Amino acid sequence: MAAAFILAFAQLWDAPIRRVLLRALLLTLLLFAGLAWGVFTGIGMVETAGWPAWLRDFWAAGAGEAAAFLLSMLLTWLGFTSIATAVMAMWQDEIIVAVEQRYYPHAKGHALGFGVEMAMGGRAAIRVALINLLLLPAYLLLLVTGIGPLILFIIANGWALGREYLEAVAARHVPLGESRAWPGEHKWDSWGIGIGTAVLFAVPFINLVAPIMGAMMATHIFHREREDEAKVRTAS
Repeated sequence: MAAAFILAFAQLWDAPIRRVLLRALLLTLLLFAGLAWGVFTGIGMVETAGWPAWLRDFWAAGAGEAAAFLLSMLLTWLGFTSIATAVMAMWQDEIIVAVEQRYYPHAKGHALGFGVEMAMGGRAAIRVALINLLLLPAYLLLLVTGIGPLILFIIANGWALGREYLEAVAARHVPLGESRAWPGEHKWDSWGIGIGTAVLFAVPFINLVAPIMGAMMATHIFHREREDEAKVRTAS
């Protein structure tokens, strides 16, 4: 796992990865800018005519803007992992190909196609979003512990993310049924990728590269596992 992380981090500066990163960052930032605009617009349309005078004055004095800001931050925090995962799915094949061409040129896979990529990415994004929404009460309750929400976030998102990244790489090299089973057959690999990626998602600014790092780490781990399994078969 450590070797996969180091190799993935070093390759972030390669031209193909940089191109994907810039496109993904631009689209992600545009989506969140649109989200913030929608929240502020919606809050601005709140009708206060029937409110008590003191509450109307409080709202007009800045409570409305504060509410919009806090709601935007909350939605950004809850939605960043799922939205960034969905955005990255648009170019996930490019990332995997870049890693394979540099480190595993002998193991060329078949392209997934845009439709398959988006279906897999959409499924991952929905799964992550639902998990975080369902766990929102637990996040709030654990705020008193300080570090509790962070630990829960890493564990819950690590489970979801590891499966998706590993399956996406496997789908390029094995039949669809086998690729879906691969994360379950390699649980420790799946957890390692997922936890590592979730930790990156939990760090401000570093979280911008988290989905790309996850895809690259999964590519390294998948191919190294296949090589090890091939050696075992040859030896037996």
